[in-house]
Amino acid sequence: MGINEYDKVPPSVESFIVFDRYTEIPAINYDNYGEGLCRRRIRLENISDSVSIGELEDDFHHFRVEIHHKGNRVNHIQGTTFRAPWSTCSEVNKPLQEIVGLQLSKDSTSIGAYGSPTENCTHLFDLTGLLVSHILGEERNKQYDLAITDPVNGFQKLFLWKDGIAVFKWEVQDSVIIAPKTLEGVSLQGKFISWAKDNFDEAIVEGAIALRRMIHISMGRGTNLDQVELGTEHVDGPKGRCYTYSENVLFRAKREKKSVRDFSSPDHAALLLSDMNLRKDQTIK
Repeated sequence: MGINEYDKVPPSVESFIVFDRYTEIPAINYDNYGEGLCRRRIRLENISDSVSIGELEDDFHHFRVEIHHKGNRVNHIQGTTFRAPWSTCSEVNKPLQEIVGLQLSKDSTSIGAYGSPTENCTHLFDLTGLLVSHILGEERNKQYDLAITDPVNGFQKLFLWKDGIAVFKWEVQDSVIIAPKTLEGVSLQGKFISWAKDNFDEAIVEGAIALRRMIHISMGRGTNLDQVELGTEHVDGPKGRCYTYSENVLFRAKREKKSVRDFSSPDHAALLLSDMNLRKDQTIK
């Protein structure tokens, strides 16, 4: 499939059984890096006036967060790891408890005032921030689909759809936007988050911030970490930037072999979170 054919939102399907990512989704072929793309799907749902759930799935991860809220504050939270690259990623519910008591906000980055991103799982933390913001929104349900092509000589295309509608299509050279013309020269590194808050409408700014994260995530498609056993063997890893890569955790992190799957094709992308509906009754007790 040509790269140009990826310029379409992947379909969404609903599964009536929990599907096996390890048998129904192919393992990534690192030899083909540069020919595919990295996908992520985020779904946010207010299932009652006091309970909200969110899930995130991509080539590397599958996380769930559930929040109970009352009086405009988070009063209970549960993070769950279904698929992740390291054994210690299953422990990330513990640091997430820092945000209990957080005042709800439409700013998806507001949780940074309650919890430390570097002491949490980056992806679960981002998902939690989006869900906190979603609780105060007018939409009961929301879905983001994100995609980024593998880099070829530093060039990548990034796509974001919200509920099936295209919101962003960026062309990027070495992490700097070169198209569309209105965003030419904007760097996705450094202070992009504050720039985005100043320049995008409230309705789309969280999507822009989420799409920027794909630059970092996609690079994992070019590095086969199944060749190592322990986190300490990943000498070029992002040390100190997330829970698993913190000094007190990394030494006991074991690689979850074959956890990276390839959702590049639309048929496989359609299965992202397709069984989420089967987990709606898994509420916090």
